[in-house]
Parts: sequence; C-alpha cells; structure tokens
Amino acid sequence: MKKTLLFIFAAMVMVGCGKKAQESEKTATDTVVIVEEVMVQTGNTAGAYFTDFTGVTPEGKELSLSELVGKTDYVLVDFWASWCGPCRRFVPVLKEIYTSMPEGRLQILSCSVDQEEAAWRAALSEEDMPWVQVREDEAHPCSDLYDVQYIPHTVLIDSEGTIVGVNLEEPEIQEILFNL
Repeated sequence: MKKTLLFIFAAMVMVGCGKKAQESEKTATDTVVIVEEVMVQTGNTAGAYFTDFTGVTPEGKELSLSELVGKTDYVLVDFWASWCGPCRRFVPVLKEIYTSMPEGRLQILSCSVDQEEAAWRAALSEEDMPWVQVREDEAHPCSDLYDVQYIPHTVLIDSEGTIVGVNLEEPEIQEILFNL
C-alpha cells in the first residue's frame, strides 16, 4: 500500500499541472506543429538565446525578462500558478537555492499563469517569495513564448542570455550554480 501511494505521489510531482485546460482540445498534429514553430522562433532549448517577454508585476507595472538577464550570473524563470500543487511544493526548494547564493549570482523571475489575479496575489502573500514576480495576462502571454504545457516549468539563463537548461531538477540547478 505504501509503495502504491508513493508511486502515485511521485507521478503527480513529476508530471506537474497542465497550464491551461482549455488548450487541451488541440489535436496531436496541432501540438506537434505548434511545438516545432515555437522551437524555431523562440529557441526554447539549451544552447539557444532566450526569448524576451514582458509580464505584469504585483504593483501593476510591466517588467521584461531582458531587464534581468545580464545583471546576475544566472536568471531562473519559474512558470507556476497558485492552484498547482507541484509548483507550490517547489517554492521552498527555490527559496533554499535563492538564499544560499551569493549576491549577484542568481535572480529568479516567477511568472504566474494564473487567470485569477486575486488567487495569484493570495499565493504571493502566502508564499512570501523574495524574488521578482510577474503574471501573464491576455496582453502579456509569457508562457506561450516558451511553449509551456505543464507547470512548474523552469528555464535557466546565463548572463550572456543563453539558455543553460529547461526543466532542470534541483540537483542539476545546484550543480550549475555552485560549480562556476
């Protein structure tokens, strides 16, 4: 029984949450075409140059990813949502990594895909994340530029703007950040 529950829990954590339920009606062919187009246009893979996006801060101002890249050794973009259990469980991991890094080494940009602004604001208050926060909306479709299908979804970018890794696990992130 314990092994079964552990397997189910592990599967839930590994899979993550679907980004947008209404988008799941696309056919497999549509998805393949979209993924291919995004990969060519945005470079959503390790070794490619990052694609800039702009989100809305909790203060209601626009903030672009390009405003952060190059200011620290790395920027970790974390796509998440208030309703996503795996995303919320990843926050303490990110806090530990963030607080253990020397100043100038890492900036995190959390980009929420929440459709409900109030839910996003409540989660921000509950999680008390000490890094930069933005939210996408219809005018700022940030996650679409990175073909985010499931969350949490992370993109690690170096100071030159090159994507170092996508959806890295905690040990991989730490290995990169601590072995400069």
